[in-house]
Amino acid sequence: MKFTLILWVSTLLSLTAYSQTVYPERDVDKAAQPQGGFAYLQQFVKDNLQIPFQARLKSVQGRVFISGIVETDGSVSGLKIIKGIHPLCDAEALRVVGLYRAWEPALKDTKPVRQDFNFFVVFPDMPVTNYDSTSQRLVDYFNEKFQFTQDPTEYHFRRYIPVDKNGLVRDDVIFEELKKKEWKPFLSVPFKRDSLMYKITHETMTDSVRAYRLTVSDKDLNSYVPETIVQKNGQLLSTIEKQGNKVVSYAEYYASGALRERQMVDGKSEKIVTWYDNGQLKEVRTQEAPDPTKTAEISVVDLWSREGKVYVKGGNGWGIYKSKVRKEQLIIEQGAFENGKKVGKWIAKRPDSTLYYDEIYDKGKLVQGRLMLDGTEHTYTEVQQNPQFQGGVSALGMFLGKNLKYPKEASRKNISGKVFVSFVVCEDGSLCDYEVLKGIGGGCDEEALRVVKEMSGKWLPGVERGQKVRVKYNLPVIFLLE
Repeated sequence: MKFTLILWVSTLLSLTAYSQTVYPERDVDKAAQPQGGFAYLQQFVKDNLQIPFQARLKSVQGRVFISGIVETDGSVSGLKIIKGIHPLCDAEALRVVGLYRAWEPALKDTKPVRQDFNFFVVFPDMPVTNYDSTSQRLVDYFNEKFQFTQDPTEYHFRRYIPVDKNGLVRDDVIFEELKKKEWKPFLSVPFKRDSLMYKITHETMTDSVRAYRLTVSDKDLNSYVPETIVQKNGQLLSTIEKQGNKVVSYAEYYASGALRERQMVDGKSEKIVTWYDNGQLKEVRTQEAPDPTKTAEISVVDLWSREGKVYVKGGNGWGIYKSKVRKEQLIIEQGAFENGKKVGKWIAKRPDSTLYYDEIYDKGKLVQGRLMLDGTEHTYTEVQQNPQFQGGVSALGMFLGKNLKYPKEASRKNISGKVFVSFVVCEDGSLCDYEVLKGIGGGCDEEALRVVKEMSGKWLPGVERGQKVRVKYNLPVIFLLE
């Protein structure tokens, strides 16, 4: 009995030592590599790299060489700088490489083992040439048509953007106009720093973190710098760039700092790329640029599992998605894609394998759907329907025109513009959770809110798979002096 115990302890110590050993690449049977190959890791690093503002001011560029260990669970540890180029760049390189946890571990004797690795991160030359270090502002010049110019003979307007040490806006944006060889005040756009709880959607859960929203926008919500949301530690959560009220591009991040989704506009179409929280690419899809009058045509180009398995390539394959839905913890839906569109039968099941819904598609168009909820079958022919005022847009305009009263104070002070009001359309068509997102003062904000509250009960609720749902709605209320 004593001998058996000693043998068992000896074996355990041997296995523990074996699992803790870090092997060089030459001593393993199969070397560790990123899921899908090193090209995926390189792309992840390129997309996630945030070149430090202070390093850009000094035109720092080059390669940061890193060493580390690929763990048996696909994460990395022990990251160290072998050769750096700047303390801030070195720290950023360690941050980005550490975020990638989608490695296939090394194998030795068919068992996953720890392996060391070397990697380098490229910092391109991205100098900041319009920074005034004395005033700590970015300075840009424009001609008479408000077109950007670097020709001093064309200067007519100039813009000051105050920024902090990280390059984030920190104060009002100022515009000046050149008159008789002197720069005169032209426009001041207010800076706002709002505290909020920011929701981050994972595949099967939603996180909320405390954050700040940084904006510079006028009374019509036209943005003059990208809208940025950051955690209290300064980590990016979201950036949105607009031209007028049209979104040109956006990026959203997990709380860890890893990219979750990025959208870019190319002409009349958009490209949207999403990642799992371990750094593995999840999906590439395209869609027509948003048109409020119709549903966007979405095409799925590529789709991967969290483990790097290819589901869809070039628009064709078998798609599998995990997601949370209303009144359900988790569903898994799957079906075929042809040329980027859903085709045939798509089935969604709960974790216990009971049917949640099945849907028939023809070239991406829903033909018929069937939802099983609380033991009852519900049929539908549209996945989603947005809430709308009874009678449509024209009836909404007539209601506002009939009920809206121009505040005396706003009229006396010549105040006009748009008040943006947010509210939730409930399942019964009533309204709740009112909020003035952007006001213009002079009593207009209060009047807009009063009229919106009078709309309660006059809306048709939003519908998702045949079920009425609560939907948040943003409405601009226009005050125009005649």
